[in-house]
Amino acid sequence: MKLLAINGSPRKKMSNTDRMLNPFLQGATEAGAEVDLVYLQGMNIKPCIGCFNCWLKTPGECLQKDDMKGLLDRLRQADVVVLATPLYVCGMTAQMKTMLDRIIPLALPFIEVRDGQCTHPFREGTKNASMVLLSNCGFHEPHHFDELVAHLQAFARLSCRPYLGSLLRPHGPMMEVFEALDPDKMTPVYEACREAGRFAGRNEVIPDQVLDRVSRELLPRDDFLQMANAYFKQEIEKNAQSVGGQ
Repeated sequence: MKLLAINGSPRKKMSNTDRMLNPFLQGATEAGAEVDLVYLQGMNIKPCIGCFNCWLKTPGECLQKDDMKGLLDRLRQADVVVLATPLYVCGMTAQMKTMLDRIIPLALPFIEVRDGQCTHPFREGTKNASMVLLSNCGFHEPHHFDELVAHLQAFARLSCRPYLGSLLRPHGPMMEVFEALDPDKMTPVYEACREAGRFAGRNEVIPDQVLDRVSRELLPRDDFLQMANAYFKQEIEKNAQSVGGQ
């Protein structure tokens, strides 16, 4: 069973997204999955130009010669695809959206009705991979993920892919803070990510109680606001002093 994880954070291994993804992939490996991890930042993936050559002239092949060709090959072979992205303006990062816009070579141009809706079937040799969303955001409340979750669930529904669950971490920057100040507070969150990975590694739906533990509140909102705003004020003052001293 092959699990492909795609990290769309521009911060790559320095990201809070990676803090969640690492234990998740450990769990998937423990469940027996063959794990493949891709960082989109730094890859040469151009935006889709809407030419439809991959449907009409060179079936299944994009005319743009960049790193997407290799990623399409990995997507074709995956049984589970994990899309990992921080929340940017109520959605995914530009890196992740650019990649998703380039997956149409995997589909046929012909339209058919499946599950009561029009859709494009996959080309022969492309697996109907299950999907998982993993995301974190800088706001305190979980509802900020609603639009992103709706987007990915709609994509799964349109492509008739099983949707295994959404790992969502509100007030994500607090992960790094508590790793330094109170590591035990993060243990239940990371263990829940790891447990979720075990389910995904078996291509199984992740139970709600596991996803709820990933999203558990780390501190009250008033405390979060105080800490977050104090940090921004401190950094602004530090940078102002640095500029002023030059």
